[in-house]
Amino acid sequence: MPAPASTTPLSDPEISELDDLLAAIPAPFEPLDVVMLDGYLCGVIAQPDPIEPARWLPPVFDWNVGDPDAPEGDRELRPDSPGWHAAKHERLVSLLARHHAVLERQLREDAWFDPLVMQPEDDQGHLLEGRAAIGPAFAPWAVGFEHALAQFPALEALANPELPDLLACVRRHLPAQEGDDEAYTKALDQEHPLRSMDEAIEDLVSNVVALADLGRGERLKVDTVRRAGPKVGRNDPCSCGSGKKFKLCHGA
Repeated sequence: MPAPASTTPLSDPEISELDDLLAAIPAPFEPLDVVMLDGYLCGVIAQPDPIEPARWLPPVFDWNVGDPDAPEGDRELRPDSPGWHAAKHERLVSLLARHHAVLERQLREDAWFDPLVMQPEDDQGHLLEGRAAIGPAFAPWAVGFEHALAQFPALEALANPELPDLLACVRRHLPAQEGDDEAYTKALDQEHPLRSMDEAIEDLVSNVVALADLGRGERLKVDTVRRAGPKVGRNDPCSCGSGKKFKLCHGA
């Protein structure tokens, strides 16, 4: 059994290394970038049932995994895939497992995590600020989270009255919306506008933590304990072997 991944957060150089390794995955694979990955892993961790790495890794390496309309949608990246390298694969998987472990611990124990979102720039290379920065900064993260829900639909299928509002608060950052999602976003922008990156981060984190709590709560539910054998009647012989009726012995 492999050793548990470290829960020490990735350093900035390691995050850059992770992004570079993802970008180096050869065609025809279409890997996530590091921002989309962060959202995707949160969507994986929030599921009501634990998702094993063998299931959540392939959609990281290729956006089209599981898509019946995509050519070669079931291809899988391996250490010996053409244009790839075993050492790169091992390092990439190690960083991915560690980042997953960090996010899982933070969502479970800290009720907080620092989402990997980038400060966007305008066409002249100037940093965007305030509300203008929120859409470009958070869209890739939300797309990654939605990618997880598409791959693993159990969270979205939960019959919980809080679920639609919590999902809407994450989906408000998706770049293209329609139907109910678009209506929810308009209502949120009117009732709870986000005015800065800090506000947007706090809002996103609180809603993702709440979604993870819903999933974990479903995971921890236990079935009602049921009697293994038939019920003993009060006039039946007591099961202790005394020869007395149950009502006169242990049922007294």
